[in-house]
Amino acid sequence: MISIRNSTPSNIDGLDMYRLRQLIKFFVRPIRKVLTLLIVEPSVLQPHISRQIWHDTNAFRWAAAYIVKNQIEGDYLEFGVWKGNSFIEAYNQINNYSNTFYNVGVKATGEKNMFVDMKFHAFDSFEGLPETKNVSNPIQYFAGNYSATEELFRNRISDAGLDMDRVTITKGWFNESLNKEAADALNLRQIAVAYIDCDIYESSVDVLNFITPYLKTGSVLIFDDWFRNKGISSTGVQGAVLDWLKSNPQITLQHYYNCDTRTALFIVKINCENQTSNIECV
Repeated sequence: MISIRNSTPSNIDGLDMYRLRQLIKFFVRPIRKVLTLLIVEPSVLQPHISRQIWHDTNAFRWAAAYIVKNQIEGDYLEFGVWKGNSFIEAYNQINNYSNTFYNVGVKATGEKNMFVDMKFHAFDSFEGLPETKNVSNPIQYFAGNYSATEELFRNRISDAGLDMDRVTITKGWFNESLNKEAADALNLRQIAVAYIDCDIYESSVDVLNFITPYLKTGSVLIFDDWFRNKGISSTGVQGAVLDWLKSNPQITLQHYYNCDTRTALFIVKINCENQTSNIECV
């Protein structure tokens, strides 16, 4: 390590300059690591650590801005809620953005906040991932991983201040629990935002088939695992979406936004002429 006190512009060169750069890297590297965690993987952080950077840039921020500014009515659905981090974030982003928009942005119009009674529906097996035969899946996608109890999820979202009268929780494997009876029980009519975080092809297919009747032009789909499976469009979540679009030619997806290392957002178009999905160029 060089002595800064005894160094002058004339002798801080060559080896000394190299050592100075190394010293700077030594102090900057841990700071950069923390910032990366904040932006990319907030789930690894403890609650007392600031998540402000992630809060300002995540998928839910962009989804909230879009549905509020375009007055997209409907419910929020999340498939694969785990411990509730993303569910809480979605709830807060939509509430905060809509309150600001109606109380400041369009206050003079006298319009009432159309999102104050928005319903938030949680779907999860609460037993982790199901079995899958896809050998190309990332190694973390094994049966039982990402397991958390319904009690833990319920307690966390309640402790976070969510209005539980606006929340429903549906427990079960997606291939068994996602059906018309479940939708009718929830009084599901239309979807504003669907957050699909079920990791694997099979579960993604179950979710997409379930939500199809309730999508409309303007609905937002968030795929948490879009860039997993090495980004190969014939497998994983991308493969499920491509197969679903082939079976539903009335639906097209317009790419809206990418964030962190894996997530992509799309806007749904129903029976829109001269529209083609652009999911493969994301």
